[in-house]
Amino acid sequence: MFKNVTCLVLTLIFAGAVNAQDQDVPKVEVGGQFTLLSRNKPTLIFPSPTIVPDDYEDSIRLGFGGRFTYNLNNSVALEAVANFFPGNDNFDNDLSAPAGEIFQSQFGVKAGKRFSKFGIFGKARPGFVTFFEASRMTGTTTINFNNQQFPRGVFTTGKETDFSMDIGGVVEFYHSPRIVTRLDFGDTIIRYGEYRRESFVVSIPFLSRPAETKHNFQFSAGVGFRF
Repeated sequence: MFKNVTCLVLTLIFAGAVNAQDQDVPKVEVGGQFTLLSRNKPTLIFPSPTIVPDDYEDSIRLGFGGRFTYNLNNSVALEAVANFFPGNDNFDNDLSAPAGEIFQSQFGVKAGKRFSKFGIFGKARPGFVTFFEASRMTGTTTINFNNQQFPRGVFTTGKETDFSMDIGGVVEFYHSPRIVTRLDFGDTIIRYGEYRRESFVVSIPFLSRPAETKHNFQFSAGVGFRF
């Protein structure tokens, strides 16, 4: 399904670039939106004895943000979007995923077809997602147990920034020459880096999950002003 969505988006972008005709469309759009991110978390490293399965369920995060769009012509536009998701994902139990507040930034292209009252577009926007509570290994130490020495990881909590890609579609409604409402939907792909957490076993220095890519459904709704 992801390949089909990607092909559709690229087709819309290519068609918009080829068939673009300059019309009296405002060049600049500035808007705000509410957004929903259905987060598909990475694979669990190792279950803690205190965790029950429901503690590590995928989460739905609600956020808000802003958008800047520069219309190159009637069909193709460059965009920059930033979203902030307050709240937490229960960091203590997310043994293989960063958690906490989330900041998302995407930069890319939107292309498609405008009609008199609405428009349909595809979008492709690379960017980054920053998690404000992530386990970070800062070094190693040695502990003595049963007359033996074992290396252990030293951890702190900090930020983690991962590459993301926003692929999807956009539907716009033109209420006046200056006001537009907009619905975005698509796949926000997050490439998580290698993740390490403290181990529960003396003989294992730390727990580790390799880098992993996850697909996450995201929906946004907002209002924009055109100049």
